[in-house]
Amino acid sequence: MNKPDFAVDPKDYAKLAEAIAKQNEPLHPDLAPYYEEDSFAMLRHPLVYQVPFFSGGQANYQYEVKKKLVAEALEKENYQSFIWLHERPYRLQAFEEIQENLNNRQYWSLLGQIWIDTENAWAHLDLWREFFSSDRENREWLMDWDEQMAYAGLPETVTVYRGYQPGLNKDGISWTVKREKAEWFATRFGKKGKVLEKKVSKRDIIAVFTGRNEYEVVIV
Repeated sequence: MNKPDFAVDPKDYAKLAEAIAKQNEPLHPDLAPYYEEDSFAMLRHPLVYQVPFFSGGQANYQYEVKKKLVAEALEKENYQSFIWLHERPYRLQAFEEIQENLNNRQYWSLLGQIWIDTENAWAHLDLWREFFSSDRENREWLMDWDEQMAYAGLPETVTVYRGYQPGLNKDGISWTVKREKAEWFATRFGKKGKVLEKKVSKRDIIAVFTGRNEYEVVIV
């Protein structure tokens, strides 16, 4: 899948270097509300991430460039570029902004790409459930060909597993057909999690994703 991302044109390297050097430049008013100071300073805007924060000049430069690219992507109806110009934690909200403009293939394909790339699905579970539960046709376009074949090969009743941390992420929509993978999620980072196990109808499985070698199934 081609996922365009922000990149500086080589002819603009000098401008970027100049911007980076302006570390103490005040942030653009659109960026300022997204600046935080906790244990360290950070900037987390939908189009600009600096974690930790290190240069107001670079943030402002990147914002102006990406804001222009986002507008051009919308004008050209290049919705994939529009999505991937946003920083990872904000891509689902970007999808929400343009999803009514998408045909069925674009809707499901983009949604699947964002899901595979996301690292904070827990933060927007209601939105994920809403979008995955859409009554749009051709939901198989969530998956690539190999994943569609993997889905087709599932039995009518499937045993699925979910690794979780008690009190944190039990109520998720990401499961796996491999118990050992669920156990890995339950114990990663040295944590002592638990593994849920249940049997579900194949009809209740929204999609199968194999791209991260997690043998993942989505159940909303």
